[in-house]
Amino acid sequence: METERQGNRAATLVGDPSSKRSVFLGKAAKELGVPLHIVDWRSVTEEFDLDVLQGAAVKLDPPSYSIVHLSQMKAQLGQYQKNLRRLARAGCRFLNAPWAICQMLDKLETSRFLKARGIPVTELLSAKVKTALQLEEEMRKKRCYGVFVKPRCFSGAAGVAAFRMHPANGKRMLYTSCRLRQGQLINTKQLACIQGREEIHSLLDELLSLGCVVERWHPKADFRGKSYDLRIVFQFGHIASMVARQSRGPITNLHLNNQAVEVGELGLDEITLRRIEEICEKTYEAYAKPFAGETAAELEGQCGPDPANGGAAVLGMDLLLEKGTLQPRVIELNGQGDLIYKDIYGENRIYKEQARYLSGLSRLFGAEVGEGAICKK
Repeated sequence: METERQGNRAATLVGDPSSKRSVFLGKAAKELGVPLHIVDWRSVTEEFDLDVLQGAAVKLDPPSYSIVHLSQMKAQLGQYQKNLRRLARAGCRFLNAPWAICQMLDKLETSRFLKARGIPVTELLSAKVKTALQLEEEMRKKRCYGVFVKPRCFSGAAGVAAFRMHPANGKRMLYTSCRLRQGQLINTKQLACIQGREEIHSLLDELLSLGCVVERWHPKADFRGKSYDLRIVFQFGHIASMVARQSRGPITNLHLNNQAVEVGELGLDEITLRRIEEICEKTYEAYAKPFAGETAAELEGQCGPDPANGGAAVLGMDLLLEKGTLQPRVIELNGQGDLIYKDIYGENRIYKEQARYLSGLSRLFGAEVGEGAICKK
């Protein structure tokens, strides 16, 4: 694995050299004999020389952040999006194009993009609510008494809150890992249930001021007394990983001490499994279609921010199965959601497949990259 600064490398990772993502992609590349060049995100500034990436096959990982203040996270996210737009002008080929990563960061745009293509998603109530009182008014108007409030562009459950309000007695419950400290929202790794109206309103007012989407709280299927949803890594035309995230509460992210369950244990029937696969395939086609060319001439230059000039070969997908019907719905997508601990500490199949793909991409897709590959010899 090489970290020196030089261009025209066969496979390049833009990321944090010390992160698990970099370490295990590096291990996969080394095992397969694929040279991997690493560009540290900290070097990607206004003065960054885009020629470093000229002719490379590039994977973009997220930067590593330690900030817990949500207002600071918003500012940092803005800089990250700006850097992605800058990298989109590089003369290279991307595993996931910057435009696709940016769009999947935006929950509102992602939901609209998928819904317009007939893909079932969680129902959005509003992206214009700015205060807790406005939120409650919207809930009464829609007769929807359970919602999720999510910052429009954050990931990893940062700022996510699940809010319930009883239509008759007005009893309120808010589940979130956020806390208000000295008037600022802090992101923590501990989920809490808040019941005081004043405390709930204060927290929601601060959260909504960041710019949020509000979505209906769809009851999730349960297993052994706990609700669950699915985290799926879908890459190169097939499901590479699927795990159930199980929780006693409404927020299932695994870093909040929730439990991962093998999907095979859920006892899902073949019809449901096929529905899940079909939704994954349809979602993937919507993002990967720009990679569908089969000749070197068609593939040259697919690196811009326009959807016509580069798509996404790897999707991290969060899906829920509705309680009772088991109807799948896409909760959200992540253009960099491929870190699965069970996989990296096991066979490391996800990153091995990506390393093969990057190697083939560097030869204008001149190599087949495995099951479900969309690029042909």
